[in-house]
Amino acid sequence: MEENSRKYPFGTIEDILRGCEAEPTEADRQTEMDGGILLTSGVHVYLPRHEINVHEGFFCHMEKGRLVPQNMLTVIYDRADKEYLYDAEENFVDTVHEWLKGKCTPEQLEQEPCEVKGIREDIVYGKSIQTGGSGRNHCRDGTACGSAGRLSGKR
Repeated sequence: MEENSRKYPFGTIEDILRGCEAEPTEADRQTEMDGGILLTSGVHVYLPRHEINVHEGFFCHMEKGRLVPQNMLTVIYDRADKEYLYDAEENFVDTVHEWLKGKCTPEQLEQEPCEVKGIREDIVYGKSIQTGGSGRNHCRDGTACGSAGRLSGKR
């Protein structure tokens, strides 16, 4: 169960993860927050330069004993993957760019090396991995483009 240590350009990894049928080695996480539950994937992307982990997630509420997703989010945790830092209804690149408050451009972020964590190595290196576009939302598809992110548990 050795984890992947291959580096990918951050701008391609979101599409790569969505396109592969990877088996996670870490469980999804549920955190109570703001009257709901933040559900984040055990599979995450580590950005060494910024010492953060980036997860896909959902903000959910309970209905009849079941979790019901309300919003799809990109969620940022600290390097140790313990402290919640930020979330937004954006793709990976745009969310990290917002969290960094413009300290670098989205284009620079897209080129930064990142590592996939919480996934079996043989699946990451499998033939289902393909490079793709940045996944950036250019506000033309009616999704939550330009949403205000949240810091440190404030929704």
